[in-house]
Amino acid sequence: MVQTSKRDLILSGHSESGGGSFIKVEINGHGAIHGDVECENFKCNGSAKIHGDISSRQAVINGSTKVQGDFSSDEIKIYGDAAIEGHAFFQKMEINGHARTKQSIKGDHILLAGMMKVAGDCEVEKAELNGAFTIDGLLNADQVEISLHGKSSVKDIGGEVITVKRNRHPILHLDKLIKTLSKELQANVIEGDVVKLQYTKAKVVRGNTVEIGPGCEIEYVEYSTDLQVSEKAVVEKSEKL
Repeated sequence: MVQTSKRDLILSGHSESGGGSFIKVEINGHGAIHGDVECENFKCNGSAKIHGDISSRQAVINGSTKVQGDFSSDEIKIYGDAAIEGHAFFQKMEINGHARTKQSIKGDHILLAGMMKVAGDCEVEKAELNGAFTIDGLLNADQVEISLHGKSSVKDIGGEVITVKRNRHPILHLDKLIKTLSKELQANVIEGDVVKLQYTKAKVVRGNTVEIGPGCEIEYVEYSTDLQVSEKAVVEKSEKL
C-alpha cells in the first residue's frame, strides 16, 4: 500500500514510488523509490532501495537501506545496515550498525560504534571510531580518537591529535558482528602534531610529539620534539628533525 500526499511519502508493505520533494519519507516494509529524494526527515524501518540521491535534514536507518546515489543529510543515524553507492555528506553521522560507502565521506563529526567500510577518503573535523573499520583512502581530521574493538585498517591518517588504543570495555552488540580476537590497526602513514599509538602496525609515523605504546610495530618514526617508545613496542628506525 502506498500513501502519498503533497507533504509526506509513507511506504508500507511491498511498495514503489517515484522521487520528489517531501517533508517526511518513511519506509516501513519493502520499499523502492525511483528518483532523487529531498525531504526534512527520512526514516527506514524495513528494507529500502533508493534509485537516486537522498538529501535530508535528518535520516534514521533502523532497517536496511541501499542508496544508488549520494546521501546528504545534516544528521545520519544508522542502527541497521546502510549501503551507499555514491558519496556521503553530513554534519554528524552516528553508526551503531553497519555502513558501507563506495565513494568518499565528508562531514563535521563521525561517531562509530559498529562497523564501517569506506572505499574512498574520510574527511571530517572529528572522528570517534570505537568499533571496527576499513578505510581504503585517507582519514583526515583535526581530532582522531580510535578505540579498537576489532581489526581495522586505513591507508593513511592525517590530523592534529591522533590517539589509537584498545577498547577495554565490551560493546555487546558489536561482539555479535566483529571478531574481537585481533584488536589492532594497520596503516601505511600516520602523521599529526600529537600522535599516541597502541597496537598499531604502520610503515611511517610522523609528528611533533610521538608516543609509541604497547603492541606497536612501526618501521620508521620521524619526530621534531619528543619520542617515547614502550618496551612492548618495536620501532625499526627513528629520526629527530
